[in-house]
Amino acid sequence: MRNLQKNDTPFRENIIRSSKNNFSRVILALDLQGDSSSKLLRNAKNLVDRTSPYICAVKLGRPTILNLGVERTRALIKASHGNNLPCIIDDKLGDIDETNSAISRAYFDMGFDGIIVNPIAGWKGGLEPVFKIAHRQGKGIIVLVYMSHPGASDDFGQFVLRNRRGRPTRQYEIFAERADEWGADGAVVGATRPEIVKRVRAKLSDKVRIYSPGIGTQGGKVIQASRAGSDFFIIGRSITRASDPERAAHNFARQSMTEP
Repeated sequence: MRNLQKNDTPFRENIIRSSKNNFSRVILALDLQGDSSSKLLRNAKNLVDRTSPYICAVKLGRPTILNLGVERTRALIKASHGNNLPCIIDDKLGDIDETNSAISRAYFDMGFDGIIVNPIAGWKGGLEPVFKIAHRQGKGIIVLVYMSHPGASDDFGQFVLRNRRGRPTRQYEIFAERADEWGADGAVVGATRPEIVKRVRAKLSDKVRIYSPGIGTQGGKVIQASRAGSDFFIIGRSITRASDPERAAHNFARQSMTEP
């Protein structure tokens, strides 16, 4: 398996530019449910507009797309782009190559700038075509390395024997190596485990940024994750359910740019 990506992609350039312009490394996570699709879209656009000066990108989960529908998702992506914010789909994509190709093309056609994938599918017959499609279109790929919830240790933290003579290796370390080898734009590592962020950072080249969810509601801290090596902070409920989302986003933005 060879690294398909040697230079900065438009996705990398755009999210870094947005981060510098807004003086923030916060990515707003929108997981919308519970209302009509039209009301969800209004609320989502309002959240994006209010928080846009203090975030550098928007991440949508599958529940948001399922509840909004394709056309309203396009409208939300357009609203994000209107605020100069890249938009990432969190699909945890991890199927066979033909399915992965079809799903990723559909997301990119909707207007998404980057996608989060699950490395468990492997390269050949798994994620290889997704990387090729993304790189041809200047899209970003972020590889899941370690999730933020307590049960993540069951699988991501397990030891794996690659062969009979090899030494046991933690699963997340293998995933980090794959992210780097495949030429990913980023790696997802939960902010709830700064010690793992640090270990993953040591395995990645400088061009592979660490995206850390789990801030706030799940107990992760921006400063701790930043000191460990996180580059971007994916924050959802602590902003979207705050009494003043704009102020919450502003506070997280200032923390995200504090020197480690």
